Amino acid sequence: MEKDRIPKVIKKIFHPFAVLFNKIVAQIHFLDPRENTKQRIISATILVPIALIAIFYSKDLFMFIAIAIAIMMTAEWLDISKNQVDQKKWRIIGFFYILIPIYSVIKLRFYSSEVLFWMFAVIWSTDIFAFFAGKMLGGVKLAPSISPNKTWSGMVGGIIASMIIGFMSSFMFAGGVMFFIFLSAFLSIVEQISDLVESKFKRIFGVKDSGNIIPGHGGVLDRMDGMMLLAPLVLFLVTIFPARF
Repeated sequence: MEKDRIPKVIKKIFHPFAVLFNKIVAQIHFLDPRENTKQRIISATILVPIALIAIFYSKDLFMFIAIAIAIMMTAEWLDISKNQVDQKKWRIIGFFYILIPIYSVIKLRFYSSEVLFWMFAVIWSTDIFAFFAGKMLGGVKLAPSISPNKTWSGMVGGIIASMIIGFMSSFMFAGGVMFFIFLSAFLSIVEQISDLVESKFKRIFGVKDSGNIIPGHGGVLDRMDGMMLLAPLVLFLVTIFPARF
């Protein structure tokens, strides 16, 4: 019964976003022809279905992906931090920076597929709509010394998208509509802070991307940056509010 329900839930949550996303994509090259939007879309088209299969249907596949991601993250971290003077310090930081989120997503996968899906839906919607809102609306920079392309308008766009995800996702849980709307908005803010933390690390290390394995996104650390702070937070939330989930 659970497997019959999942595709309907996914369709219900993502359909309005897919319609709006397609309309926005049609305008992005007009806004800035240099953007690698096509590569981003191709990468997402390949990676998102694999992620959904692992989240809902295969714990073994999820464990394999989690371990592979942890290995690739570690390799990227060692590579981008190799020129730092205090190697021991940065290796310790990298160890916990990678281990805690990976541990958290594995725990969440075994706790509830729906919770994990909700978390990633917040991450994906925040990233997508913050990107397009920032490009279309522009405005004041969010943190120009850390990430010069991010704007306050993009941040607000990501938060609004996450609140819609919260509304849609609330029907899967017992926590109530308002609880998940405001919690999703809070997670969106944390996700964007997590993105900035990764950008700060890259500034310190003097690199633009953590790698180039994912077309349009750079490295694995670049693609998973929003998860790094969010996964431990969501694990904490389901631990202290189990009745809501």
